[in-house]
Formats: sequence, C-alpha cells, structure tokens
Amino acid sequence: MPSPQASWSAPGLPEGRRSLTAYAYHFGPGVAYQPAHRFIAADIDLQEGVWLDIGCGPGWLAIFAGAGKPELDVVGIDTSKTMISLAEDNKQGRLNVTFREMDAREVVYPQHTFDVVTAVQTAHHWDDPAGILAEAFRVLKPGGRMFIYEADPEATIPRDWIRRRGIWPPDSFLKRRWKQYGMDQARWDQLKAVGAASPFGTECEDDRHGFYRRLVLTRR
Repeated sequence: MPSPQASWSAPGLPEGRRSLTAYAYHFGPGVAYQPAHRFIAADIDLQEGVWLDIGCGPGWLAIFAGAGKPELDVVGIDTSKTMISLAEDNKQGRLNVTFREMDAREVVYPQHTFDVVTAVQTAHHWDDPAGILAEAFRVLKPGGRMFIYEADPEATIPRDWIRRRGIWPPDSFLKRRWKQYGMDQARWDQLKAVGAASPFGTECEDDRHGFYRRLVLTRR
C-alpha cells in the first residue's frame, strides 16, 4: 500500500510510472481514506457555490462534497491523466462534479471563482508552495477559505476514519508511512511561514481535524 496521496502527481516522474502509482493508490489508500474524505466534506459543509480540490486523486473528496447538493459545483484537479480518468469513473455521472487535468500553479479559472479550495495530503509534494498559495488566493472569492490537510504521525486516528480490510492497514503502518512520506512538524512550520508570507498574510489558522494537521487560510 503506497503512501497517502503518493507521488502520482509529481511532475518529475515518467507518465508510465505515474500511471502505475495512480492505480496503486486508487486500489489502496484511495479506498482506505474514503471515510476521512467524507468527514472532511461534512465538516466544511459548503451547500452552494463552487469548490476547488487541488490534487484530487481518484476524486473522493470532490464526490463526497458534491453529493446531494445541486447548488454546489465541485472541481477536482490533478496533474495525472490516469487519476483524472479514475476520478471520472468514480463520480458515476454526477453532474455537479468536474475533474480536469491541471497544474495548481496555473489554475485556468478567473479570479474570484471559488468559495473553498482544499488540498488534502498533497502539500508535501509541492515544489512551489508560494506559487500554489498565490494561485489559490487569486481564484478564491473574498471571504473564501483554503483548507490544507496533512496527516500527523503523532495523532490518534479516530475510529471510523480509515476503511479497513479486516485489520489492514493497522495504525502503526499508516503512521510509519506518514513519517516517511508526509510532513513532519518542521516542514509544517515552513508551510505556515509560506502562508504568512503569501497574499493570505496573517489570515491563517493552524488547527487539527481527525488525524490531520490543518491550515485554514482566508482571503479577506
């Protein structure tokens, strides 16, 4: 089982390897993390407007966010063609959920388009966090919020946040993966510093949700 949001979206990988990694994620962590994505969607609970999910992977957060909300449009973007194809299959014809192959540094939507931007377990892959945060700020409406989530290997994993096959994956395995492939406290602090230096400025809230560290940035 590869790491959460494994490096299918890393631009330096050959497309063939990225495709294999995408399929491995889809049938491994893509299944295991569905409950967590459902809880995130329910917590943000945007009922209408437009939502952008950066690094959408197989699309579950976008799908859960848009479920039963005809007044909400959700757009998921990823740099992997394979992930976008898998996400399209997973959405099963939902009309208010759209997936597009796109780089988060060059979002092809006008300024002030989105009410919410999310990035779940993808920030540890960013080689240009300042550029991505600036672009998120640009496309957010005034008062809109960006939510960044990264798994914390020191956190307690709440019951029902992981979908398991029997006892797999055990918490110990997940936490080892988060230590190996995710963000430690030092990197998280660096991301917060980039956020403070971004157009969001001091409108940053560092808190937790489930087993995630969460950074909430608000466009004023």
